[in-house]
Amino acid sequence: MGNISKQLYAREPEEGPRKRTKPAHHARDVFHAWMVEGAEFAGPLDMPVLAAAHVDPDRIVALSDVMRPGRRDFDCFGHAFEDDDILGRFWNNPSAYLRKMRMLQGMIGLDFSVSYDFPVPLKEYNYWRNNAATYWLQQQGLVCVPQARCEPDNCEAVLAGHPKHSTIAIGARSMVRRIGDRAVLKASVECIVDILEPYNILWYGSDLYGVIDYPRSKGIPVHVYPAKGRGELDHHIEDGD
Repeated sequence: MGNISKQLYAREPEEGPRKRTKPAHHARDVFHAWMVEGAEFAGPLDMPVLAAAHVDPDRIVALSDVMRPGRRDFDCFGHAFEDDDILGRFWNNPSAYLRKMRMLQGMIGLDFSVSYDFPVPLKEYNYWRNNAATYWLQQQGLVCVPQARCEPDNCEAVLAGHPKHSTIAIGARSMVRRIGDRAVLKASVECIVDILEPYNILWYGSDLYGVIDYPRSKGIPVHVYPAKGRGELDHHIEDGD
């Protein structure tokens, strides 16, 4: 992203989160202002400020499986490390998901794609959507773990609404296959850990090639749930306890 992205995110420092009691009314609310009504906003991207969570799920289950007709097992956390078309269905009609989500132990926040080769405005929108949806779920009474994702050049701006000393979730699905992707992931994880100082990390995906050596070196518990496509994932590794 280079100098261009650094200029985009390098804005005047702020004194703290800004409170908006009610977003501006729009006849066609295509950006879902109602999701963040009453939220505080932080950073140059107006990221909704999220509440902390402190959890260690034994199992996490994909959102598509949670919503499968006939499902009876809800003794787990739901996660949204899925394709954008699946997350788009939730975004377009989130209330339809609430009944089953409330049966779960909790949820992990949304993870709309923010690939580093995406145009900057698209990534900013998806970062914001992830926070907005997580904030809304927390306001519905769910335990919802903030999902953390950023790039080395934008971490301060993207993570401005995330809580410190909280459980966070990081999705690494398919991010360790290529050396270039792996390097970006490792650098991003270092930024996330340094900024948020997490209580523990729920890691979805492969932990090969030292991609989570940094938080482990800090004594932060990392709980790994290997990505196996859709379906239930058992708690695999627990370090740092």
